[in-house]
Amino acid sequence: MRPNKDIERLAAEAECEQRCLLPENEAQFKLILARMRSGEIIRTHRGTYARSDYWNTLLPPERARHIIRAISLRHPDRIFAGISAAAMLFLEHQWDLHDDGLVFLASRSGGSAAAYRGIRHIVMSDIPVNTLIRYRHGSAAPQQTLIADRLSGRDPQRFVPRNATVIAAVAITSPARILVDCGLRYRFEQALPIFDSALRQRLVTRDQVMEICDSLHADCGTVNRLLHYANPRNENGGESLCYATIIDQGFAVPQLQHEFIDPLDMRNRYRVDFVWHTPDGRVIVLEYDGMRKYVDPSMTGGGSVRDVVRREREREDALRRAKVTTILRTNHDEVTRRYPLIRKLIDAEVPMRVMNSYYEEAS
Repeated sequence: MRPNKDIERLAAEAECEQRCLLPENEAQFKLILARMRSGEIIRTHRGTYARSDYWNTLLPPERARHIIRAISLRHPDRIFAGISAAAMLFLEHQWDLHDDGLVFLASRSGGSAAAYRGIRHIVMSDIPVNTLIRYRHGSAAPQQTLIADRLSGRDPQRFVPRNATVIAAVAITSPARILVDCGLRYRFEQALPIFDSALRQRLVTRDQVMEICDSLHADCGTVNRLLHYANPRNENGGESLCYATIIDQGFAVPQLQHEFIDPLDMRNRYRVDFVWHTPDGRVIVLEYDGMRKYVDPSMTGGGSVRDVVRREREREDALRRAKVTTILRTNHDEVTRRYPLIRKLIDAEVPMRVMNSYYEEAS
């Protein structure tokens, strides 16, 4: 299809601001519809669009952020909540939580029967509002984000450093409210990575989450369980998901990020993801392997897959010298399928939590 300068400008501006494009008038809308028929542009949500080639490069959480930023630009009074707000804070979560395409909004009353099906309202009488302000120094500088309390009509420019330019401001619920809403909506293993991530980033305290729970007329038992086991020592969402699955299946709560010293060379220290020290003297280590360690140059040290495998073998030898009796490995696929991980833990005779209260507390 013949290029159109107006549409090219809209797309370029939107992509620069990391959001979906918004038609400004009926003529632009018709041009977008024509490009949708040719596959050049796709509809990402009601009233929001993106170039197909660009959209296909984005991961699900970033797609959600693009949609939310566009909606916020058109409706600046909207307050995003739940998993939508979690995505805006870059909290770790499973990507499939965005598969339904829903955008969550905080509301003092539920949506009308005629409301768009892609919007879900989370009703709350008192909405704790924070504002994410995106800014940068100069057109070529990387974008940065800060969290401000409710702007109350104040100019967001007042919150950013001098000589910085505000790109956008998006209203979300407070981190504590985000955790409560996600904890009430999602399964334990889906919600725990969000809790771990918020605690790891020091965006919230457990007491703040409990204050929100105390103000609700709802059973927050699931949130209390998440707070009990949430552990910021999990370094990423994959480890959190693995940790949650271990707990949910009734296995003993492992120690996290335990450090072993190689007795042959005390300078060599090896930190493991999960470890169990059993009453009968066994030391069981479980390592969660993300694919990044094999393909990401920042994690491979510039070496090949063969180099990474060799270093892993040397690491395992050192752990065995440090009296580790069993070394298990798992990955995202095994964790999400559950049975392969459970089978490994059973075969290694990892203790069950219900058999010994010593293992009930997370560490």
